[in-house]
Amino acid sequence: MKLQEIIKKNDQELAELLSGARSDLAKAIIDSRTKEIRDVKQLGRLKKTVARALTITREREIAKQEQA
Repeated sequence: MKLQEIIKKNDQELAELLSGARSDLAKAIIDSRTKEIRDVKQLGRLKKTVARALTITREREIAKQEQA
């Protein structure tokens, strides 16, 4: 998922995206280890999506703390 798409999501949607991406990543890792994965680039895309979502979440937390 692209960064601009992630930024547009609200906090609830971002949390749902993050949990879904983490579960997909866990499944992809298991499939990779059992050699059942077809798209090997999927692991990298999922890792980047999780990292982007975590970054945006953290940036929003910091912004809220600075406002208070």
